[in-house]
Amino acid sequence: MFFESIKRVYIGSQLIYAIGMLLMGYLRHRIAVIIFSAVAGILYSTLFTIPYLLISKYYTSNIFNQLNTDGQIRGIGTDVAVVSSMVFLAQLVLSLTMGAFIHLAGSTVIVTILASILSTCGAIAATHVLYPD
Repeated sequence: MFFESIKRVYIGSQLIYAIGMLLMGYLRHRIAVIIFSAVAGILYSTLFTIPYLLISKYYTSNIFNQLNTDGQIRGIGTDVAVVSSMVFLAQLVLSLTMGAFIHLAGSTVIVTILASILSTCGAIAATHVLYPD
């Protein structure tokens, strides 16, 4: 039950962010930017909290001991480092490519459109994450 609520919170925050960014790009008003920036805060708080919460729950439920049949010991620090690296690598790749997208589109509105699309992809991917009972 606990993991089902985590799943709903994570997927819900991704979808709320996607809708907020789409509306921000559509409305293109200063007040909309201020209002929908709060939506970004909701996503960032879940993005930087829930993956680490899942890792700690995986370790306390000994799920890795059940899945690890080759005898190697896997530490929680390794998994935390991998999750942190993935988040920062994704930010780096996005930062390196965003200028090209803006140039191709001819407008900075593409930033919010891409944020909405990628957040929707993140919500879909989160439905395939292992949430143990």
